[in-house]
Amino acid sequence: MKLKIYLIVLVLVLLVSCTTQQNQEIQQQEIPAKPETTGTTAPAPPEEPEEELKEEPQEEEIIKIPNDIREILEKGKTKLKSYSYNYKNPESDLAYKISVKDKNIRITLPEANTDDKDKRYNTIYLDTETKTAQAHCIGYSDCEGTVGKVKDLDYESAYIDTPLDWLEKVTSAEVIDERQVEGREAFYLNTNIGKITVESYYGFLYKLEERKKVWEFTDASFNSVKDSDVIPS
Repeated sequence: MKLKIYLIVLVLVLLVSCTTQQNQEIQQQEIPAKPETTGTTAPAPPEEPEEELKEEPQEEEIIKIPNDIREILEKGKTKLKSYSYNYKNPESDLAYKISVKDKNIRITLPEANTDDKDKRYNTIYLDTETKTAQAHCIGYSDCEGTVGKVKDLDYESAYIDTPLDWLEKVTSAEVIDERQVEGREAFYLNTNIGKITVESYYGFLYKLEERKKVWEFTDASFNSVKDSDVIPS
């Protein structure tokens, strides 16, 4: 009986021993092997050079109109209380007689307008403040007996840019030369609106050349226009 017990215990010990050995082998197979190291480390990636901050060049201030020329171009605003001149444009060789004082303008047409029957007129009065234009006929013979106001006109259509209006459009200018016009000292300038001739004391525009187009403001008279010359009676 003792022998049987001994044999049973021996068998159990052997079974436990075999099971433990098999579990150890399985665990060793599941654990991945560590890669062998050679004792050297991978080189670090090269550092990128820092970008140098480049200073942006500062734009130089461009003087489009020299101060001395600007003063001449703006003289008309203070020195000209009134003025009159003969006006020609690129569309016609006929001259308009124009008088300006303060807010009032009178345009004398080179010939009477006869577009409308029985509404013949030869003079236009404009008020730049109220933006109104009136057609009048002046001179008994020219008006065929009908004188005075004929009708109201569209202001924008009747208005003709004055020399000072043109000078307001100048944003850049350089001197080409100096010359005399109608016995007066003047500057000949290259500008953004074309080549212009400007009288130096009053800042009056005598001529504008834009390629083949020419505007002329001639026979000018300064500060001599009366109210009665530009306001209809």
